Amino acid sequence: LKALRTSLLLAIVVSAINFSIGLVWGSISGYFGGNVDLAMERFCDILGGVPFVVVITLAIILMGSNLVTFAIALCLTGWMGTAARTRTQFYRFKGREYILAARTLGASDKRLIFKHILPNSLGTIITSAVLMIPSVIFSEASIAYLGLGLKGVDSFGVLLSQYQSTYSTHPMLIIFPSIIISLLMISFNLFGNGLRDALNPTLKGSE
Repeated sequence: LKALRTSLLLAIVVSAINFSIGLVWGSISGYFGGNVDLAMERFCDILGGVPFVVVITLAIILMGSNLVTFAIALCLTGWMGTAARTRTQFYRFKGREYILAARTLGASDKRLIFKHILPNSLGTIITSAVLMIPSVIFSEASIAYLGLGLKGVDSFGVLLSQYQSTYSTHPMLIIFPSIIISLLMISFNLFGNGLRDALNPTLKGSE
């Protein structure tokens, strides 16, 4: 239970930060377009080209192996998926008639972004954003197998790393945490689909 609590806390905090950053970044990039979008996309390309193992290794060297370091490393690049989806949705909606009408009536860029375009985009964005939570848990578990996991903290990754040598004699020590991670993935997937349907009923039943 302690490992589950630690992993969920890390995943929820990191996902919330990544979602917020990605939402703002993608909104600005998709809404203004042109040179602004080009510059922001090139920055994402450069940042996304750095392997995560390199990022986490540098973070550990500079700040030590702890919960905060791992969270910061995940936040450095984890927001780019949400940003890309948000940007796509803004390009889809910003040319609609109601947006042009609101702009003609003098609506500011801030109002157009946060009152008209973003609410209509959330239905698609929210599903994948919720899936960031189990993805963070998977990332932590994967990094732990490389010997870069959290130190002095109980989490799923740490448990799997500690018990991998006992798989042949005590397989349940590996199987049980793996089943829990799978159930978390399914649960958050269903939760994300429910939120998507609630925010945008027109997408109900779609993948």
